[in-house]
Amino acid sequence: MVYYGGDMKLLSRYAVLFLAVCCLCPAIGEAQAAKARAPRIVNRVAATVNGRPITSAEVRFMMGPYLRELSMLYPRQGPRFNAELLKVKKQVLNELIDRELVLGEFEGRGLMFPETAINEEISRRVLVQYNGRRELMLKELRQRGMTLSELRDSVRKELTVSAMRSSRYDRGIPPTPDEIQAEYRATRADYRDVTKDSVCYDKIYIPAVDPKDPNITPEQQLMLAEAVTKSLQKGEISFADAARRYSHDMHAEDGGKWPYVQRKDLAVEFGNIVFSLPKGKIVGPLVDRSGFTIVRVTGKRQAPAPSLSAPGMKQRVDDSVRRKNNEKRYREWVKRLRDRAVIRTYI
Repeated sequence: MVYYGGDMKLLSRYAVLFLAVCCLCPAIGEAQAAKARAPRIVNRVAATVNGRPITSAEVRFMMGPYLRELSMLYPRQGPRFNAELLKVKKQVLNELIDRELVLGEFEGRGLMFPETAINEEISRRVLVQYNGRRELMLKELRQRGMTLSELRDSVRKELTVSAMRSSRYDRGIPPTPDEIQAEYRATRADYRDVTKDSVCYDKIYIPAVDPKDPNITPEQQLMLAEAVTKSLQKGEISFADAARRYSHDMHAEDGGKWPYVQRKDLAVEFGNIVFSLPKGKIVGPLVDRSGFTIVRVTGKRQAPAPSLSAPGMKQRVDDSVRRKNNEKRYREWVKRLRDRAVIRTYI
């Protein structure tokens, strides 16, 4: 049974606070600045699962990477922003609820994980979600009202759930060599060092404050960026001509053409967006602290994947095959746990 308390619109208030403080240029209107001065969100309970609490801080932190990208993609927020945000909130909350269901089922078994395992998982997340910049993760922890100790506890729970799942469902018939080879061929790119991926793109950068005319407002600059984007998408102007006319970065005179750049050298949110784009698609304006970007990806290069003979790789692929083979049974079991649990949500 699931009980809902509170108002789903609270999520939008989280997003507004995040945008005003972290993403939009401080000069983009007094309205955003006023929202940034709203009362600080306290770390209250977001949900309970058979009495086990899930905190709002944990939900906010888990939503952080998604929020940053949505904030960049939708500078004016609006219905699409709120719809995407609601989907993220439901996804994160459901994942945390499932985690607590499994933990509750296995409570008392005393599984222990060495601190090195927790450190390795946190380091993996820093690499994937923050381009290896640990200081960005710590900054986001502070913004979400979560301590490093609380993050470590959350990671410990996730590792515990993974181990419990393996002990219950992943010890079936070992995969055959052919299955391991097939899984490796299908998923080997997932094991690469993504920070060494590279991308090249065409880019137009329009600053929030026009260096030639300080009387032009950030709102006017955003409107200009929106108009340029529409003209590009309709084919009314070439990207090169638009870059030479409107862009304010080092490659403007070259028609906005950037050489290949490694992912680790890009802002995390920008990197996530451009690497997810198909070649040739024009997207923008993307917003950051200082202005607006219009981008078109022209090429991508993936870092090499480790070979199957690399240390630990065969076991990782073996685990992946077992997990996929037992996914259906695992999901059916979690559904049974949900059906008999008392779940209350408050956000």
